[in-house]
Amino acid sequence: MRFHTTIVFLLLTIAFVLTSAAQEIEQGFLNLVNMVPNYKPCAITIGGRELVPGGLKEVSSTGWFIVPKGSHAMTLEIDGIKSAQGTVTLDANESVLYVIFLQQISNKKEENGKLPPPELRIKRCTPMAGKKGHQLQVISFCPETENFQIGPNQLTLELFGTQDIPNWNGGAFNVLHREKTIGSCAGSQEKGAYTLLIGSNHKRTLAALLVRNEKQELPPWMKPKK
Repeated sequence: MRFHTTIVFLLLTIAFVLTSAAQEIEQGFLNLVNMVPNYKPCAITIGGRELVPGGLKEVSSTGWFIVPKGSHAMTLEIDGIKSAQGTVTLDANESVLYVIFLQQISNKKEENGKLPPPELRIKRCTPMAGKKGHQLQVISFCPETENFQIGPNQLTLELFGTQDIPNWNGGAFNVLHREKTIGSCAGSQEKGAYTLLIGSNHKRTLAALLVRNEKQELPPWMKPKK
């Protein structure tokens, strides 16, 4: 399992350049996560601009970056999967985590008797409420109900199922599925809210990624002068 907690403030230059005038534009914070394991990187374009050169690698995140408030057109492309288009929307000062995953859209079998392949989708995840200490939340993006073991905790989660892990102190833990380790976390001394994402490629390959998921703030040098 990849463990990503670094907060990266990347300026998304879609249709504006950050100047003294641009600082008047109200901003939001966006973090994109690719939870499609064992596939090539996901090419992401927002407003017609490539977000990550070479694409966002499987089971990784962009880190938090700053975008103007409002709706922004997005295209997702992964080799071997039908591309997807949609929008991401942010309000001023809002922090939103969007997860890229595979979902079985239709259960109607094709002429060959097989189900159509799963398609790319994104899901919006709001930040966790800010509390003192460590917080840990688990969300499953697996197509079926699955059993997991997170440290000593036994969980049964359906698609989009969410569960909090109480009393986590930032210590190390393993993530198990059917007695097989699908990820491990070395722990984090930095207190805050973390979300553990579990994804699947719909071919019985599962992976997990731990991301920081709490409300972001502009760095001091970008805040308007009083």
